Parts: sequence; C-alpha cells; structure tokens
Amino acid sequence: MEIGPARRRACLDLLRMSRRLVIPSVLIFLVLTGMVLFMSPHNMRRVQAGFLGVISPFLKTGSSMEKKYRDFREGVKTLEQLESENQSLRVANQVLSAQNQTLAGLKTENDRLRNAMDYKERSVFKLMPARIIARDAATWYNKVVIDRGEADGLQDDQPVLTDLGLVGKTAVVAQHSATVVLISDETCRVAAKVEGTQEQGIVKGERTSSGTNPVIGLNFLSKQAKIQPGANIYSSGVGGVFPAGVLIGQVKDFEVGVLNGHATVVPAVDLTTLEDVFVVVGESK
Repeated sequence: MEIGPARRRACLDLLRMSRRLVIPSVLIFLVLTGMVLFMSPHNMRRVQAGFLGVISPFLKTGSSMEKKYRDFREGVKTLEQLESENQSLRVANQVLSAQNQTLAGLKTENDRLRNAMDYKERSVFKLMPARIIARDAATWYNKVVIDRGEADGLQDDQPVLTDLGLVGKTAVVAQHSATVVLISDETCRVAAKVEGTQEQGIVKGERTSSGTNPVIGLNFLSKQAKIQPGANIYSSGVGGVFPAGVLIGQVKDFEVGVLNGHATVVPAVDLTTLEDVFVVVGESK
C-alpha cells in the first residue's frame, strides 16, 4: 500500500522531533549525573533530604497501611484464640455440670439406702432387702418382680414395704424371684384404720381412667365418720397377713355413699418409682 505525501511528511517531522528531544535528554542526564558525582557531601545530603521529602508521604501511607494490616491480623488471631478458649470453657462447664449431677444422684441414692438400712435396724420386723428386677408396662400399678425367692426363705402372702410405708405382698414365689402384688391392685386388700378415730375399713386398689397415678380407696367406713383430708391410714393387723401399724397413706377426700363412707387415699409410697423394698419374713427378736 502506497503512503501519501502528506502522511510521509508527518512521519518525517515526527522523526526529526524525536531526534531533537533525545539529544537534550541525554545531555540533561549526563549533567545531572556529573553534578551528583562531583557534588559535595553537604549538597548531597540536601538533595537526599529533598528527595525524601517528596516520597515521604507515600512511605507514610504504605507504613500506615502495613500497620493496619498487621493490627487486623493480630485482631483476627485474638478473636480466634478467644473463641477457642470460650469453647474449651463451655466443654469444661458441661463436664462439671455432668459431674455435679452424677454426684447429686449418688448422694440421693446413698441417702435413700442409708434411710432404708436405718429403718431395717430399728424395725420391729425381721426384714429381707430386695430389689425390683422386672415390671410389666401392662401391669405397672399392679405387680412387680423382686430378686428374692424360695432360696432366700420367701413364701406367699408375706408383706412387702419400704421405710415410707406399705407396698404390697408376695404372690407367686419362684426359686430366685417373686412376684409382688401392690396395694394399688384390686386383688390386694388390707385391713386398715384411720389415725385418731375408731374408724376401720378395707383398703384396696381402684380402677382409674387417668392411667397416670394409682388410686386406692378405704371402704366400709361409717356414714357419720368425720375424716379430714391428710389423716393417716395404717394397717390394723386384722386378717393376719399384714402386721398392724404400717403406714398405708393419707386421706385425699371423704364422701358418704348409700351404705357407708368411702375415702380416697394417696399411697405413702410412690408405687411408680420403686427400686428397693423389704419383705417381712418374721418378727425381730
């Protein structure tokens, strides 16, 4: 492609201008270099000071940015350390909480067993300790199985109790276990009396629609009985199975029926959370 005359002249002019600029630039550089080489130390320091004065703002800016970056990194590291320490403290707190709960549970269990053994020592009955080993959900309020049997000298119809009160009686005794019928069962009947009165009756389990807590009732009371809520109910000893004087529970309410009076009784023993019991195997000598 052929270049026009006008464009050729422009290129030539640009080339001449570049040549004219190169020579003065080289001369200026040589002069400055010579000045620096032959400059006195005092003047050299002044030049250096001026140069530093020109670039110092940029140096300060870079230094400030570097400091901020370093502070940021240290801050991030500190936050990470705090989070790690906080996590460690949370874990340690959970461990201590679990240990405290375990110790509290052991203390409660120890107190319960101590009270039970103290009761065994001061009881007028000869007691054999036993532990509940089985419980059917369908008969939760009616029967339990204990780890004592014929090999331990147990027989049918022996009273079962705790240090708090009456639990029931043995029913089916095997070689190394026995079924205990609870007082909340309809088939378990206990001759009882009301503390502070002449009133006597029969305690037996009652059907309940709530299915949450067992209910027992004291039947065959007189219609004129003045029984207040909270009155204690004890075994009377009539019938020969249950000894007299064992606490059964407290009166919840009293009502008069067509033929006689009836009291609803709250068992003295929490029959839903039983763990350890005593079987009365005779009288203490």
